[in-house]
Amino acid sequence: MLQTLLFALLPIIVTIALGYMSAAKGMFDDHDSRQFVHLVLNYMLPLSVFSGIWSTPRKIIIQDIPLATWLLVSMVGAYFLLLVIHRYILHTELQISSLRSMSVADPSVLFIGSAILPLIFGQSLSAITIGICTLIINIIMLPVVFSSLTEVRSLGSRIVSTLKKPLVLAALLGFVLALCGSQMPEQLAGSFELLGKGAGGLAIFATGIILYTRKILVNSAIAMTVLTKNVLFPLVIWGVMLALNAPSELQRIVVLTLAIPTATMPTSLAIQFKVNESELASTQFWSTVCSFVTLSGFLIVLS
Repeated sequence: MLQTLLFALLPIIVTIALGYMSAAKGMFDDHDSRQFVHLVLNYMLPLSVFSGIWSTPRKIIIQDIPLATWLLVSMVGAYFLLLVIHRYILHTELQISSLRSMSVADPSVLFIGSAILPLIFGQSLSAITIGICTLIINIIMLPVVFSSLTEVRSLGSRIVSTLKKPLVLAALLGFVLALCGSQMPEQLAGSFELLGKGAGGLAIFATGIILYTRKILVNSAIAMTVLTKNVLFPLVIWGVMLALNAPSELQRIVVLTLAIPTATMPTSLAIQFKVNESELASTQFWSTVCSFVTLSGFLIVLS
């Protein structure tokens, strides 16, 4: 199992390293990373998200209520709790607060989770878990994060601006089609996957460029975010589940999912909106590196 974890995390480290080395050789620069992220967020990822959500059977969306409830409450609850702490207790700017909170609440289920979870829980339960997380992130969290990142003042203008984002539109449309019982025809899959499948890899590559141009950072804010994401967040949820006598198998799938290191989305949004790019990229890097130890620990204890 630990070998599986190693090979699940290694491609991310390698891709970041390739982006870093390409920038060091002068092949790409900060401007290129922004263009890559623009391509990812406005074209590649919307295609991938739309295809993935539309391909999700309606029964997967509605059949496992306890699992969906725990993941929804945990991820969304963690985001808003940390947002309040950063914004109103630590008096951090709203944009930075939002991205730091998302770094904790958004596990990389599509890349790392899809490699690890099926080997532990089987294809069916893993597909349900990944599908639920994808819906939570793209239908609920992303619109809120986009709203906090836009500079438009009025609430109505924020909502309109958020709904115009290709990623939000793609997620909502895919969700409506899936909920109505529509299933994406297999013949159309290639139309979305040809460009969409490269979204994660290109976003991670852009992270490597940012890490070279802005340097890999180690500071108290990054350390606290990584510690919260990799250890404290899943540990607190595990404690709550134990206190409420949740079934042991449900505890395992929820805690291990939440212990997966942070996804690429916070870094991509930081690059697009020019908000603490080096901090968010470094957070993603250190969360992935440290998960060799932290995720391994949760795997051993929960097994």
